[in-house]
Amino acid sequence: MSIFPTKVDFVSYIKKRKSEGQYVYFREIDACSGPTVHVDGKRVVMVGSNDYLGLACDERVREAAVAAMCRWGTGPSGSRFLCGNMGVISELEEAVADLVGKKKALVHTTGFMANSGTFPCLVDQGDLVLCDRESHASIFEGVSRTKGKMYTFRHNDVESARKKIAKFDKENSDKGRVLVTEGVFSMSGSVADLPNLVALKKEYPGLQVFLDDAHGLGVMGKGRGTAAHFGVTGEIDVMMGTFSKAFASVGGFIASDDTDWLEFLKHRSRTLMFSAALPPASAAAALESCRIIAEEPERVERLWANTAKARAGFKECGVPVLEAEGPVIAVMVGDETLACELSLKLLDRGVFVLPAEYPAVAPGKAILRVAFTSAHEDHHIDEVLNIFAEVMGEVSGEFAAVAGYAC
Repeated sequence: MSIFPTKVDFVSYIKKRKSEGQYVYFREIDACSGPTVHVDGKRVVMVGSNDYLGLACDERVREAAVAAMCRWGTGPSGSRFLCGNMGVISELEEAVADLVGKKKALVHTTGFMANSGTFPCLVDQGDLVLCDRESHASIFEGVSRTKGKMYTFRHNDVESARKKIAKFDKENSDKGRVLVTEGVFSMSGSVADLPNLVALKKEYPGLQVFLDDAHGLGVMGKGRGTAAHFGVTGEIDVMMGTFSKAFASVGGFIASDDTDWLEFLKHRSRTLMFSAALPPASAAAALESCRIIAEEPERVERLWANTAKARAGFKECGVPVLEAEGPVIAVMVGDETLACELSLKLLDRGVFVLPAEYPAVAPGKAILRVAFTSAHEDHHIDEVLNIFAEVMGEVSGEFAAVAGYAC
């Protein structure tokens, strides 16, 4: 008898997919050189990474990480609260606050922990938390730890958000209200309608805007984020970002102009106080990446040129992709089994890309999540497009039957 009887069905499902050769996740990578990786001893083009600016293999970033490890050791030995605060983390907080245009930032060990630890310190009992329904799981996890009332609004639909706030205000005008959105949505690649969302603050004084810019930072606004892209940085009350995408490291942060609230967060966020600090090598890698992003805007320009070339190429060879302004290119598949089959076929031909299926996307709306980086060269993009066209051609009839949908 299993000690977790309620979990048996799911485990059986995973075992079945593995036995049928349809399991594609947790793929082991032997080595990485940036645009390409080695899987099972074979070189493949990586287009499933969030290393948007290609900094994960940059020598300057690597050297900074090694130097920090030599100075502070391999690990933090505990929380910042009790075991000391390494100077490299404080320096990182100053640099990232400056980059995103906020007075202060507070670094957490991961982006997920930043979100899940922040909302309980932001939301009081009975307050409204209004989230775009496509927001990241870490946001919903954080909100679930509060005593607030969570509503969702239709993806990127300002009128839907307005109606939800108005409905809440009829009976709760004395309560706080927090509107939550991502800057660049991680699955579809769509960009938030920030100008019109922040305009709701004029209609509803006291409304706070929380921006999760994990996939926008380093990419939008010449690297300074989605708020900078739209010129609304001053209207964002709380900004969250991560170092595991464009910053070639791991970790997350919360930034704000309300330094008193950040002081409260620093002493009340459980995920900060009761977790080990960011390792020094990770902090130093993120810090060096922050400097490079600020000093080398051409990296961002190269990213957008690569993304535009790839998106146009997909359309030219008949691969259906979602229209989006962000760096993520969502190839519409629909059927989860077919998405896994395509991923395996692509890997066999030399392209590493994985499907996103439920719960990352709605049931029956699986995608192949493609992302090129600044480090990809034209020949990498051409190689991927040719392989995609070849593989899609082999399943064109079956693919056409399920791909005609919109997320």
